[in-house]
Amino acid sequence: MPAILSVRDLMFARPVHTSQGTIGLRRVWVLAVGDGSGLTGLGEAAPLPLFGGEKPKDCAAALAQAVDLLDDTFIATWLDRGRPDAPLGPLERVLAATPCARSAVEGALLDLLAKLHGVPLAELLSPQYSPWIPVNALISGNDQLAAADAAVRAGFRTVKVKLSPDHHLAAKQVTSLRTRVAKRIALRADANGAWTAEQALAFASEIGPDALEYLEQPLPAADLDRTAQLRRRAAVKIALDESARVPADVGRIGAAQAADVVVLKPMLFGGWRPIRQAVQLAKSCGLGIVLSSTLDGAIGRAHATHMAAALALDQQAHGLATGDLIVDDLTTEPLKMSGGDITIHARAGLGIGDLKDPPTL
Repeated sequence: MPAILSVRDLMFARPVHTSQGTIGLRRVWVLAVGDGSGLTGLGEAAPLPLFGGEKPKDCAAALAQAVDLLDDTFIATWLDRGRPDAPLGPLERVLAATPCARSAVEGALLDLLAKLHGVPLAELLSPQYSPWIPVNALISGNDQLAAADAAVRAGFRTVKVKLSPDHHLAAKQVTSLRTRVAKRIALRADANGAWTAEQALAFASEIGPDALEYLEQPLPAADLDRTAQLRRRAAVKIALDESARVPADVGRIGAAQAADVVVLKPMLFGGWRPIRQAVQLAKSCGLGIVLSSTLDGAIGRAHATHMAAALALDQQAHGLATGDLIVDDLTTEPLKMSGGDITIHARAGLGIGDLKDPPTL
């Protein structure tokens, strides 16, 4: 069979606490696609419904339909086109409402195409790719000061903290962290849409103008008008994540002047083609761009990292260094952070080693 789907549960070494809930386990779907010559491409679907992904059951159903369509003829025809931006033909209709499933299908085909050409995926996507991608550390929950110290020792130059839904407690979090790390690192803070405009303004007033690189998603995702007003009134830059789930959302954010930065999750956008469109829109609107994982496994993180490299997004730290959360990752050689960067190696495809417990194609 040219395409095989498997389900994996990723246990976290420590839970991630957000204002929308706590995440300690990720169920992901791994798609392996072969070309008949022994080469295999890998894709991952990691739905996260709380933050804009489809429901896991919908993701699984779409992937099951996609596997039936991914026969030898389809795969050979897609590979023969030799274009990383080639549409998925009849699969586009099957995957239209399930971006995480689309990410897995397109990702597996792209990994396979890069291996067929013998180049890193980033090079397949753009010959002028950036081989070093800066990344931020993610801290949440208890012992945040110790976690920030550990991040500095590990070489991170940027740290992102998940904030309490209580804006007064959140301000104390930021003030304590800024005092602890002084000016050694850039500090980002994420409210995950938990506040009202008044609470966000109070938070910004309490922390002062120089505490943060930016405040991410302070208000609910749909509230662009109030977010734009907040951006004009608060002495802190605003980043939006949950407000951007399709490329057109980026255009709406730019038109509303609701943000300084957009945080784009390739998994939730549907993979390479839509994320490239979103990045192009963001650049045309003068928005800063950060790519982020969805706390997914080694395959999903590697795809996002190669996209950041191909899009030459090496001026800001990206939210891609979440592999240390996972007790037992999906592949034998996941991409790793060193000195605050993730390096794209010269290995063909994703360059993350072999899939653990692989299915037989």
